[in-house]
Amino acid sequence: MNREDLTRDITEAARRSFSALLAQHGNESFYAFALYTDEDCYTVVPAANSLERHREKLAEMDDDDDQAAYYQWASAEWAYEGFAAEPFNPICDQLAAACQAVSGDAAAFASFKAGVRQAMTDAMRRLDEEGFFGTHRAGAVLFITSSDFDEASGMERRSALALNPPERSVDFLAWNGAAE
Repeated sequence: MNREDLTRDITEAARRSFSALLAQHGNESFYAFALYTDEDCYTVVPAANSLERHREKLAEMDDDDDQAAYYQWASAEWAYEGFAAEPFNPICDQLAAACQAVSGDAAAFASFKAGVRQAMTDAMRRLDEEGFFGTHRAGAVLFITSSDFDEASGMERRSALALNPPERSVDFLAWNGAAE
């Protein structure tokens, strides 16, 4: 699988998904946009959350302030996890086939996963560089993550550092354990 083609396809799918989200909920104050995958990189899916949806989630909780940051930054808890993800379906089919093709070769599998993660990061960077997020970017953190808990933290840290100015991602990195 050619990484440049994958990056292009992920960029376009993310543009379509996030465009649908912003068309329906653009009046909200978004603080995070992410792409996430799974342990084997079979999938890539968009996720986002807004301050309004985060506050609603916290209002449903039993005053457990210890979990507030988790609900703020864990994409699995976001209101718009997987929102308008249909454009990613062909990519997921291609990734599943590519993963199967390298499943018996540890080095090839590691290279495949690294390539998918880099393509995800590069796609978010492209959208950012073209100004796609518009006024929503001013308060938003961009990153990639995984549904695999063991891999997520490192992916999030590396991508947040690569995609955001330090002042924008300080709260996220503090929660993630990477603040200086």
